Amino acid sequence: MADTRNWRYSGVPTGDAHPAARPGADDGPEDERVPLHVGDGVVTILPAAAKADVKADPLASPLALDVLPVEAAAVAGKVAGKVKGFSQRRQYLACCAVQALSVMGGVCIAYSSSLIAALMADDSELPVSTQQSAWIASVLVLAVPVGAMVSLALGNVLGRLTLVRAMALPYCAGWAFIATANSVPQLLLGRLLLGVALGLSHSPLLLYVSEVADKNIRGGLSAIGTALASLGVLLCYVMGAVMHWRTHAWANCALPVVPILAIQLVCTESPVWLRARGRLEAAAKASAFLYNDPDKVVSVPSKPSKPATEGKPDKAVNPWKMLFTDPMAYKPLIIVNLLFIIQQLVGIYITIYFAVPLFQKTGSTIDPYLTSILIGVVRVVGCTAVSLVMARLGRRPLMIVSSLGQAVSMAASGTATYFILRGDAVSSYWVVGGVLGYIAFGCLGWQAVPWCMMAEVFPHEVRSLAQPLNSSTAHIYMFLMLQLYPTLQDLLGGAAGIQLLFAVASLLSAVFVWVLLPETRGRTLGEIEQYFRDNDTFLQEKRRKRALKA
Repeated sequence: MADTRNWRYSGVPTGDAHPAARPGADDGPEDERVPLHVGDGVVTILPAAAKADVKADPLASPLALDVLPVEAAAVAGKVAGKVKGFSQRRQYLACCAVQALSVMGGVCIAYSSSLIAALMADDSELPVSTQQSAWIASVLVLAVPVGAMVSLALGNVLGRLTLVRAMALPYCAGWAFIATANSVPQLLLGRLLLGVALGLSHSPLLLYVSEVADKNIRGGLSAIGTALASLGVLLCYVMGAVMHWRTHAWANCALPVVPILAIQLVCTESPVWLRARGRLEAAAKASAFLYNDPDKVVSVPSKPSKPATEGKPDKAVNPWKMLFTDPMAYKPLIIVNLLFIIQQLVGIYITIYFAVPLFQKTGSTIDPYLTSILIGVVRVVGCTAVSLVMARLGRRPLMIVSSLGQAVSMAASGTATYFILRGDAVSSYWVVGGVLGYIAFGCLGWQAVPWCMMAEVFPHEVRSLAQPLNSSTAHIYMFLMLQLYPTLQDLLGGAAGIQLLFAVASLLSAVFVWVLLPETRGRTLGEIEQYFRDNDTFLQEKRRKRALKA
């Protein structure tokens, strides 16, 4: 039996070689072939130019797949599928390890719920006013843009993973300040440091996923971050229900250990960033690890620039100018910012930051801490589910269902709250059930999709700039909403008014999605750029496609 381990042919080295396969079948330029490295063998698919010779004399030259016998073609197809599946498992592991830091983000966000309830209690060791409680909740998101700007300044120099790891320092320092706080300013300083930590890691985290994951798994992997953040919210609610707020803060210091260890074990730096910095050898190794192909990248410049050489970075276009003048950049910038504004108006984050105080004001007889834990459970289940189905269902259907479901659920809860506060005999289960339904529908779209869209709609040239800028503006919108919340509650007559406001905003958000939001499922990053070059709205794209068919 011939040794076929080092033969180059359109099959796999499994026992006897196919009769048409022969040693030294290296006809044609090497760079015209598509090699799939499998163990010691190489599957080669010939270019179209070689197919005529193959068809003329199939046994005299290496085979192209379209003239292979059925058995050999099937084997080659299975090998290609196994190679892709194996490389995608590595992408899943790498992206999930990085996204695991989102758990810490969820903990930071949700901590204010139990902290404010404890500080505003009658027996509080550190009493605070209503306005001070709003600052304790919102100062964290006010500091996120600071971390994001540091990320913007250092991201292209240090790399994605270095910045992600660096967030552990301000994170642990922030919790130490909170745990030892004996004044409100010290609490605010601790929350500021936590915000810097979140801003430092958030953009590199999303950039890493968008630059590493294949297009058919990119959306799901981006949504996993929201699912893990929801797990952090649930973990925080449970800890807040059973721990003193100081003990809780000390416990949170230990959370970065597992994610950072996982990053060390299963992650490699982004091949896109490595190529942009001129580190071509390291980029080839990273691509080989992630895709079993040293030449593959999932994101390339859409505008011509001087190619990188070893040790010299790309000389690309001016990203600031492109972001505000090129339709491929400023159109997604507008869409993403509108998404984040509407995300605040529908109340996604109010129900996290003020979960316990909100339920205390609804007149519900169900324990508000238990209700907050139920909210955490629903978020984890909902965000995990959407990360699994996003690749199949697409962004637009999920967002429309999310908008309409939120509107109906919160309207039911707000109506029940109104009658309870008026003194009517209405079950508290209507209040809690409506909010839980609102949370579940929110997980389908408005909780996760805006962050996923931010990670995939910008061209390669501006992505490192657009990510921290959008993260900053998103958190500024969040800060403004958290600051306005106590005032809105007074203006609208209490919890029922707030709930009905969220219901109306959710209903109107469905119109925005139907008219403007593009569908990115199944599209490469280049195809998404092309969409923004040719269209202003989703409906315009539909009309243009109908006209072409006609």
